[in-house]
Amino acid sequence: MVAATVAIAAPPQDRPNATAVFSTETVAVGVRYTWGRGVLKFKGHSYPFKIDGLGAVGVGVDKVHGVAEVYHLKSPADFAGTYGRAAIGASLGKAGGESSTMSNEHGVVMNVHARERGIQINLGVGGVHIKLSKR
Repeated sequence: MVAATVAIAAPPQDRPNATAVFSTETVAVGVRYTWGRGVLKFKGHSYPFKIDGLGAVGVGVDKVHGVAEVYHLKSPADFAGTYGRAAIGASLGKAGGESSTMSNEHGVVMNVHARERGIQINLGVGGVHIKLSKR
C-alpha cells in the first residue's frame, strides 16, 4: 500500500484520552461513499456512533475494521463532526493496512489504524462525518 496523509498530528507527549473501534464499507465508482458504525470508549463509558462520508476519485469496494487513539476529547459531543485528511492510496487483495491521522472542527485528533479487505484505489481529499447514535 502506498499512502500519504496530511493532517494535524497529536504531539508525541500527548496521551490519548479515549479510543474508538469501528467497521466501515466503501463503494467507489468515481465518487467514493463510506458508511459504518463504531463505539467510542471515553471515561469508562461506551458511546455508539455512525460514520458516513464522501471522497473524491475512487474505484473499488473495501471493508475496513479499525481502532483509533483519540486525543483532545473534552466531551463525547466533541467526538461528533467532520474528520478530514488528504491521501493517495491503494489497497489490493485480502488484507492491507493503513494508519492515518484525522482531525475534526472541535480539535479532536484521531490516529487511526485500520485493516482493509477488498480492492480500492483512492486519489484526492477524503473525509468522514461521525454522528453519535442513540443508546
